Amino acid sequence: MLSSGRRALLYAGVAVAVGVLALVGALWIGGGGPPPPIKGLPTPDPLTVWGVPLARLALDLCSVATVGTLIAGVILAPRDAPEASACVRAAGGWALGWAVCALLTYLLTLANILSLPASEVFADFTLLNFGTALPQTQAMLVVTCTATVVVLGSSRVRDGRRPRWAAALLVAAAFGLLPPAYVGHAASAGDHDVAVSALMTHLLAAAVWVGGLAAVLIHFRRSDRLAGVVARFSTLALCCFVAVTVSGVAGAWVRLDSVPQLWTTRYGTLVLAKVTALVALGVIGWIHRRRTIAGIAERPTRGTFIRLATGEIVVMAAAMGLAVGLSRSAPPTTGSHDDLLGYDLAPYSIGHLITEVRPNPLVLLALALPVIGYLSGLRRLARAGVPWPVSRTIAWFAGVAVLAMVLAGGVSAYARAMPSAHALQYTVLNVVGPLLLAFGAPLTLTARAITPGSQYGDVASAILNSPLARRLTHPPNLLAVYVLPVVALYCTGWLASSVTNQAVHLLTQGLFFGSGLLCCWVLAGVDPLPRPIARRERTWMLAAVVATQVAVGLLLLYGPVLAQDWFAQVTPRGAPGVAAGQWLAGLIYLALPVAALALLAVRLTRSRKAARTGSIPRLPIRRLVSVQPQPQGQRDGGAGR
Repeated sequence: MLSSGRRALLYAGVAVAVGVLALVGALWIGGGGPPPPIKGLPTPDPLTVWGVPLARLALDLCSVATVGTLIAGVILAPRDAPEASACVRAAGGWALGWAVCALLTYLLTLANILSLPASEVFADFTLLNFGTALPQTQAMLVVTCTATVVVLGSSRVRDGRRPRWAAALLVAAAFGLLPPAYVGHAASAGDHDVAVSALMTHLLAAAVWVGGLAAVLIHFRRSDRLAGVVARFSTLALCCFVAVTVSGVAGAWVRLDSVPQLWTTRYGTLVLAKVTALVALGVIGWIHRRRTIAGIAERPTRGTFIRLATGEIVVMAAAMGLAVGLSRSAPPTTGSHDDLLGYDLAPYSIGHLITEVRPNPLVLLALALPVIGYLSGLRRLARAGVPWPVSRTIAWFAGVAVLAMVLAGGVSAYARAMPSAHALQYTVLNVVGPLLLAFGAPLTLTARAITPGSQYGDVASAILNSPLARRLTHPPNLLAVYVLPVVALYCTGWLASSVTNQAVHLLTQGLFFGSGLLCCWVLAGVDPLPRPIARRERTWMLAAVVATQVAVGLLLLYGPVLAQDWFAQVTPRGAPGVAAGQWLAGLIYLALPVAALALLAVRLTRSRKAARTGSIPRLPIRRLVSVQPQPQGQRDGGAGR
């Protein structure tokens, strides 16, 4: 009878073998195997042709294991648990394999592009250096560097508590998944931005799901904490399943011209095979949630869970093999699109600005999470009989709605083609949306909704009371975080890079929204803060923020035309000229954010007057703690009142 360790190795070998078989079958069906030789032209040797997808499968397995193991150590396991540090340390080993596979993929991809044997490319430094100029191989170099960072960071982990930098390693590993998304079929799809965002979402969600489950089996199958870890992972896995499904549908939608291509083309056949694997995983997950999770503390149920999860890993390995084969198979020819923007843009009109839709799956899922979380908090308060102001609920969902309008609607479609739409999107991201979300008081809702010992309360308290949070909310630091990106965008060449490159555009959007949310959280003063901020400090911070918006507006009104060459090429029919569009952008900066911040100034003034007259109590800012249902007379107290 096999020991536990040998049995685990056997199961791992079966999963890898199934993944390889699925890859070979996908290459055979999709036509991604060795191309027929052409007389007079060099062709890559079979070792190179088959080595590229096999190396890519190994790279994907190692990257997924790295991210999943870090997820288990950073999110699933309690910080003081020995498994937490063990997971972070084990992630370094997977990251080392990830880096090696990335270098091997670099070599084989370069040999495949040059149609030369890999040994000849490896022996010639000039040929190796040539790979630094190709997008496909550049992506592998970025992946190698990222994986190396994870290796170095995890090597400093010692037995005991999880290190503080473990979350940074998780962010770095997640970033390492993304570069290949910009050099595959998604980069040339009919809707470039939707295809790339769908692939990014697909990669991240699949890595968390597959890698997290593997890490749970490896590090927690014998642990006393298995029940709590599995309960946490179950919620995470459900979110990942939805994300994988939505992003997969979006990715197929932009690559296939019609539904019949699912069964009339080889590419569509592979998509259906992946759908079958996804349905199988959904069924297994449903069985987990209905039968095994609740009773996992019992020995027979634990054994059933381990067997089901092992079978799930095998199906996941097959899906990963299909995914690699799909990436090596050419999709059906799609319709033409704007080569600069990466998608077709309708002639400009106010109607199109309102009704146009850009269903970016990354954005939609990012907006869905806060909606679901807020609704869950409201549901818990309603069950406990704890009141919650309607005005806060309205503010929260209004904030999500305006963000959806500028990130997935017509404003998003025109933002990279018109200065005025770009200004509208960024002012909403930087001021209007964050301010509405801040008035929704999500941290106060969390404090009142969670129960003692809840994982969410522990995580929220750790973030809120961390040294980093206290440093960021220090007024001078906070202003620097807010002002510097705004100044850099409009006073350097950053704006031109943002509108011409989709990746830079996404990063800039995230930076503007994050800095705006942090600043509005402090200025609103509705939620608990890591440090007390006096009203006087809030007042001069608000004045500095308003001055920044006014300065940008005046720059756009009277300064030089920014990114003129780009906007002149992509401005849609019916839109004003570039100079007129920038003038409108200046008016937007002077009107929209300044008006929103003026309302906040009025609120601060009234609050100060009320405090002087004693009509409202001066409440201390408290730590985020679990709040149990209290008697009716005590329910209205607390932070954010």
